[in-house]
Amino acid sequence: MSAYEMHVAKLFRGAPQPRSEWSGVLDLVTPGLDLLAPQELFQQSLELVSNAANTRRYASVRDTAQATLRSARVDILVEEQRRKIRLVPSSDLKRTQRRWLGQLVLQLYFTQLFQGDTAVIDLWPSRLGINAAGDAIWNPRPLYVRWDAEFIGAVRDVYAGFFIDDQAQFQAGLRKLGVEAAGGLALRHLGEGTQRGVRFSTAHLGATLREISDLNLNLSRAGTLSRNFVAFGLYLLSLHELLESLDCSFDVRSAFMRSYRRF
Repeated sequence: MSAYEMHVAKLFRGAPQPRSEWSGVLDLVTPGLDLLAPQELFQQSLELVSNAANTRRYASVRDTAQATLRSARVDILVEEQRRKIRLVPSSDLKRTQRRWLGQLVLQLYFTQLFQGDTAVIDLWPSRLGINAAGDAIWNPRPLYVRWDAEFIGAVRDVYAGFFIDDQAQFQAGLRKLGVEAAGGLALRHLGEGTQRGVRFSTAHLGATLREISDLNLNLSRAGTLSRNFVAFGLYLLSLHELLESLDCSFDVRSAFMRSYRRF
């Protein structure tokens, strides 16, 4: 295991998760790690581990996340990690329930990116689902990040520029992130065409990340990306794992616009 992989693995030692969730983390995150300077990777890893260890601070972050979702009218209940929450297996949910949950999760994803400077990034299938009463429940582990202002501003520019068709804003965001050469590849993870009927696949995400990594390495961009790409990569991966497990097509554009209009 490389030093990069050891840093990523350390993040999860205190937060065990099902084998199916852990198995893909290193495979998908590792390709982009060569684009991070070792000290950046270490600092982000240390921050995530420190955050997880501070239960009082995490309680505040979790409460803020719930308040943010309520304000944005995203009907997901955030529960304490220590509470034993029974979720209905996704295989037992009706298709309408799975699609409803997936649309809510997409709104959660965008809401956290556009509101505030902190995000809880644990969206894995074992942590988010529907209970017997039919409520959407999120029971995340204490895995959260405080985004650097320049990084999250650039991410917002990329998403907003893409969905509202502002090429100048889109390109500016890519440039600030240091992945301007990736162009359209940067948002392939959200599907092709109009993004109205997207099926999510971790395999597709992995292939896209490898293409972006190879492209930037060929342009001698190794060691130039923000440390926040580690947390963002985990956030994106957990989103894909969950949506893939729901086995439905989702309207990503609608979820973004429903979230974006409330900012």
